[in-house]
Amino acid sequence: MSGGKTAVVRSYAKINLSLDIQGVRPDGYHAIESVMQSISLHDALTLTFGEPGIRVTCDMPEIPTDERNLAYQAAAMFFERMEIEPALDIHIEKRIPPEAGLGGGSSNAAAVLSVLGSAFGVQGSGLSELAAEIGSDVPFFLIGGTAFVRGRGEIIQPLTDISPWWLVIVKPPFGVSTAWAYRRLDELGAAGKQITASERIRNCIEKEGCRELPMLLSNDLELPAIERHPEIGDIKKALIKAGASASLMCGSGSAVFGLFVDEETARRASTKVADLGQVFVETTIGRESR
Repeated sequence: MSGGKTAVVRSYAKINLSLDIQGVRPDGYHAIESVMQSISLHDALTLTFGEPGIRVTCDMPEIPTDERNLAYQAAAMFFERMEIEPALDIHIEKRIPPEAGLGGGSSNAAAVLSVLGSAFGVQGSGLSELAAEIGSDVPFFLIGGTAFVRGRGEIIQPLTDISPWWLVIVKPPFGVSTAWAYRRLDELGAAGKQITASERIRNCIEKEGCRELPMLLSNDLELPAIERHPEIGDIKKALIKAGASASLMCGSGSAVFGLFVDEETARRASTKVADLGQVFVETTIGRESR
């Protein structure tokens, strides 16, 4: 890739329509089942090939731009594995809030891998293996749309994209540590079940288009999160009262989303929950829309 070339790419967030924690694996990771869904909320990444080294900048001051940043890690790992001298600047225009359970950092990493893969002719399993090493959510973002996710997040089964739903997402003024949420769930002994909510949603999508989706939403990590932050439960109730067909915490939290059948109802509801945190009105999107 010659110097001076620039690529601009959108980096979409996700929600978990379900998140089932199936216990701790021998390697120390939690085994999960989840139906993940891409949404329209996104960051914008500008990648410029030029000067030697890797540099990350971001318009959100609290986001680290050193080796802790997953976009940085993705670029560094790609260049190292491909034995290519790194020469890349990454600028992140951030809209996905951090510590929300929306996968912003993982999405950024996947976007970097996708651009580098296209630039240097690396696709398929080569990128997927790198993605899984960077973080559990990163492999999903290489595929997007609606997908059934297993293992620690690296086993992805693309599903038929669900019909669009409008979303109102509320990010309260605090975050939830993913590591803490999993650890507390282990302490509560609440992980593991025979038939998971994720399997029910997958089967519903495959057989019926999942018109019953609002009744099937489930997230095992809500239990410890609401125990520590009752405000999350209050936001769920507020979204239902405002007209949501269902409401669920996003991933490990702290953001909460409500499902709405149309834009007018969603936008009206967003004004009713505006005092509960940062509010976004978005939609679910399919693989082809990314």
